[in-house]
Amino acid sequence: MPMPPTGRPDDGMVGEKPGVDLNPESTRGLAVLCSASVAGVYFLQPLLKLVSMSFGVTGASVGLIPMLAQVAVGLGVIFLLPLGDMVDNRRIVMAAITGQAAAMLLMAWSPNFATFLLGIALLGLLTIAPYLIPSAASHLTTTRTRGRVTGALTKGIIVGILFARTVGGFVGAYANWRLVYGLSAVAALILLAWSARHVPRTKRTATISYARLLGSLPVLIHREQVLRVAALTQALMFGTFGSLWIALGLHIQGPAFGLSSATVGALGLLGLISAALAPRSGSLIDRLGADRVVRAAIVLTIAAWALLAAFGHSLICLGVGIVMLDVGASAAHIAKQTMLFALEPGNRTRMVTVYIVGQYVGGGLLALLTGIAWAQGGWTGVCLLGIGTTTLALAVNLRAQRH
Repeated sequence: MPMPPTGRPDDGMVGEKPGVDLNPESTRGLAVLCSASVAGVYFLQPLLKLVSMSFGVTGASVGLIPMLAQVAVGLGVIFLLPLGDMVDNRRIVMAAITGQAAAMLLMAWSPNFATFLLGIALLGLLTIAPYLIPSAASHLTTTRTRGRVTGALTKGIIVGILFARTVGGFVGAYANWRLVYGLSAVAALILLAWSARHVPRTKRTATISYARLLGSLPVLIHREQVLRVAALTQALMFGTFGSLWIALGLHIQGPAFGLSSATVGALGLLGLISAALAPRSGSLIDRLGADRVVRAAIVLTIAAWALLAAFGHSLICLGVGIVMLDVGASAAHIAKQTMLFALEPGNRTRMVTVYIVGQYVGGGLLALLTGIAWAQGGWTGVCLLGIGTTTLALAVNLRAQRH
């Protein structure tokens, strides 16, 4: 049965009160929580080899670790994130981060591989705060500042990922991978206690059952063109960003440069530029409109891939291209989220659920295509795939504008 038009009482939704701008202190507190929550899963990337050696795991079993983490994140987004439309978001965020801390303690203590896998599964399943907090914050912002706040929270997520990759790898190399998760669990609880007061309380916006809540997801996809375009755009943009980093490691350590993986890690720190510019992207959205920023951001990523294709054997040009692509992908992400938050408040976390699922599906498919492109055409093949992916994203948004 089709869902009634947005905002009607039959939809089981309760309207929100007019937003009031979040103050800078509250925005920073929420950004810190985003960083703390997202870092847990990304600590795994630089520690994967150390973890597998610790448990004597080799071969295909090593791949179980990142695969399980990603599957668990996806399941958490699908089955837990929609609860944000039914339950006070503050309660969900606090419970999720507390659960993540418990999962990391379990991983740090784990006596065997099976226990470690259980910990990583729980950690991934409860990694919903970075996606729920921006939605919760949108209920307390006006359209004048929603882009700025969303940009600031995106900055927190980027910093959390960079922190996890850099600090996690450093501590793991010079101490022990178990120490990384033990200290991270304690730090997450401390940060939660310090910044929990900034998490906004939200009223129940959907009065339907949990089963109907999940069942409404495909209906929302069918009904909301903005959601369809946003999810497809993010699938392409997130996927093309993943393509870059998959191929970059192979390119940097291959015959073209012959450098170590440390160089790849150093290039990853260029993401700090994107993090610094994220709030500015949000302010630009507030002034110029999300549609314009999305199109400009996609054009920037197309130019980035063209630069990488033409001058991919220059380390300097690689750095410039990485920054351009990173800034473009981040700006498009902030703009699309802002557009979703401008829609009916009773559906926001469900729309974010669809959006994030699209992101991970796109990332998975582009990862597969990147492997094929690298095998067939090397660095140039991956760059051509990137140009094609981002051009498709631009075409999708131009077509949506005409309709």
